[in-house]
Amino acid sequence: MKKQKQKNGFVMTAVLMLIVIASLIGGAFLVSAHNSFSAVDRWRDYDDCLLGMQSALEIVKYNLQEELNDEMEVEHSRASLGVLANKDFTTNVTWSSAATKVDLLVPYTVDVAVSVVSGSMVEIVAENYAEVTLTCEAVATHGGVTRRIQEVVTHTYNDTDTPGGPDNVFDYVFFIDNVGFFSGVNADFNGDVFANKDIDFKYSSIRLNGDAFAGNECLSKKLYKSLDWAAYASQGFAGIDFSERTRPAEYTDFNRSNPDTFWDQGYKEGVNFYEDQESKSMPFIGPLSEYEEYAIAAGGTVSDSSKTVAAVWGDDAGEDAGVGTNDTGCLVLIGTAANPINLGGIIVAQQDIYIKGYFTGQGTLYAGRNIHVIGNLIAVDPPTWPKPDSAPMTTATVNKGKDFLGLCAKGSLIFGNHLGLDNTYLEEPHTDSHATDETDASLGYVTHYVDGVPYFDGDYTRPDGNGSEPRTDGSLRHFYEPILSDADIAALGVSEWVGWFDAVLYANHLIAGDFDVNAVLNGGFVCRDEAVRRHGNLALNWDSRLGTRTPDGQGFYPGTPGGLPPQSDMNRLVQWTELAP
Repeated sequence: MKKQKQKNGFVMTAVLMLIVIASLIGGAFLVSAHNSFSAVDRWRDYDDCLLGMQSALEIVKYNLQEELNDEMEVEHSRASLGVLANKDFTTNVTWSSAATKVDLLVPYTVDVAVSVVSGSMVEIVAENYAEVTLTCEAVATHGGVTRRIQEVVTHTYNDTDTPGGPDNVFDYVFFIDNVGFFSGVNADFNGDVFANKDIDFKYSSIRLNGDAFAGNECLSKKLYKSLDWAAYASQGFAGIDFSERTRPAEYTDFNRSNPDTFWDQGYKEGVNFYEDQESKSMPFIGPLSEYEEYAIAAGGTVSDSSKTVAAVWGDDAGEDAGVGTNDTGCLVLIGTAANPINLGGIIVAQQDIYIKGYFTGQGTLYAGRNIHVIGNLIAVDPPTWPKPDSAPMTTATVNKGKDFLGLCAKGSLIFGNHLGLDNTYLEEPHTDSHATDETDASLGYVTHYVDGVPYFDGDYTRPDGNGSEPRTDGSLRHFYEPILSDADIAALGVSEWVGWFDAVLYANHLIAGDFDVNAVLNGGFVCRDEAVRRHGNLALNWDSRLGTRTPDGQGFYPGTPGGLPPQSDMNRLVQWTELAP
């Protein structure tokens, strides 16, 4: 009996021990589960802080970019970046899951303090470049967790790393801020085209060896023709062979199996249509004084047989067209095969530029008013792209040193004899109202304001805004007319029509004129309004050295596409760091 009691006592003790052990294990599980849930909560708070901070930073960066955009809409200048220089402020942003309109399992709200502190603006005048670097910090606290992150963001005007920036209008052989009419017949576009409104190349003989981009619609698509690579490699008309002046094919040796000859921004065969595209921001020539500083700092020169110009023309006595009254700042450049125009960088003429003939070297000419191309423009040593080409990088290296001419008018660019222009093309519907630059007011291009932004109504048939300084014969001048009188222009030997352009044509406002029969333009065509006519065949061949991604565009003079008008880039994140809270 005693042994039985001992046995029963042992069992009871064992059971009690098991209960205690089970309780300890259960408690441990409960503690572990509690800790796990707490850890999950902390990590969720940790993530919520990060999401809140990043969202708040994006809001602040957007607002800063909009502030810069508002400044750039009025005056297009590298100095406009000064609105962001020395920024020093703190703002509180409340970021809530409710704002995302997403039903989360655990809704949250994070209060974030964002501070922005920048250094001074950096300007490199010799490259017409400016940059502001903003340091943005955000701190968030939520559920007992605090986190802090820092972003370094740059805003640039004229990015030298990617020519022309991400919205480079010089990536296109034809870019227009208006509707792309380009009326007439027998036109080859060897390059991509872009219109911020409709593209309406409606004639049956239009041939597009590239892609079409439109802010609205690409009309008359069935009429577009294109060439296969074999035909593309032997283009020409009426005895004119321009095949080596067109951009390479996508695979320069025509072999899609050879990756060594892939050429970015090359011709892919066929036409692709892209509609409802986001509008591209066309650059402006802003304050002429900035371009004068640019030309002086870059040491620009240009000469012909009668004169040598150092950087700026019109700021010293005797810098005129040599015809008498009202011609100060008007620059005449005429080149012959024996004595070509010599280009060496950036040149600014304070009034009109009148140019024709042969040229050599690389340079971009800026006119404070109009540019009048009064005859053919012919490069002595132009770039060429052989087809097929098994060594495209060698070709690209050689082409970087070939002749280049950029013509940039703060007003308008007119080619041929202005007396032959059809005035019905110089007003609606061919031209349109568009934003302009505040500093264009002296030229008459500010006719009204929309929400504080200066606009021009698009009517080029009226007298311009500088009637106090008429043409050299005393007559009233219109937007499209030269400062030189009709007799002065005739004395220079103006061509009725122009048939050859080795140049990039850019105008703040209008490009107008008459193409000759069998005309060729090797370069680019960029404007807000166009009023051109052609007679017979016309070919527009894109100069691929202007490309943001082309092998021969990288590092091409002088880092941006030929010193052409720059524009402000969107902000770019260059550093992201988490800091101790």
